Amino acid sequence: MLNPLLYSAAAVASLLLVLTGTALQSASDDVSPHDRTTPSDTASVVTITYVKKPWYARRTLIVKKFKESIPQYAAIAGLLQKNYHLSKTRETFGGIYLWRNEADAKAWFTRVWFERVRKTYGAEGRVDYYEIVRSQEIAPSETSGQYWSVLQLDKPVSFTDAPGLLRITEIKHDSQYGTVTLWKSKEAAEKFFSQRLAGTLTYFDTPVLIDKLK
Repeated sequence: MLNPLLYSAAAVASLLLVLTGTALQSASDDVSPHDRTTPSDTASVVTITYVKKPWYARRTLIVKKFKESIPQYAAIAGLLQKNYHLSKTRETFGGIYLWRNEADAKAWFTRVWFERVRKTYGAEGRVDYYEIVRSQEIAPSETSGQYWSVLQLDKPVSFTDAPGLLRITEIKHDSQYGTVTLWKSKEAAEKFFSQRLAGTLTYFDTPVLIDKLK
């Protein structure tokens, strides 16, 4: 195995290319009374992406490149929010995107996007689509923090008593319903869901956020 310190500059450059978005494709329940509802005619689709993380890429490097890529992603037509994420196991990275509509999402996730990910990482990228039922901001958030997100499917969950909950997006895909939630910390998310039968849960380390709805 190659010494990480001697890993080729070309491989590192390939990682940064995807993270910074410099190679853009050519086609381009009650809660707090202070919640903000995102109507269905504003954001209608959530996509969650999964890209294989190179073994040599430390979290600090990826977070740095997440932040540097904010201007590129903030300029994408139809993109209303993005939560950059790393999987709980650190095996993948990607984003949780809220889109104005499915056409805008598919204009970004074209064949070029998939080919670029496959060429860079030697593995297929994955994009999952969900229809938005409703999206609410429960409490304000900053551009970066110790945030965690949770994809929850298969069971109805009440969020009436959820300390640390910042945002909830109710989703569906065919007959499958669930939520994507943003939490102040990993501890807040795990404590909430550990006390409930919540179905299938996927946790994401979410260090950087873009919110164009603000």
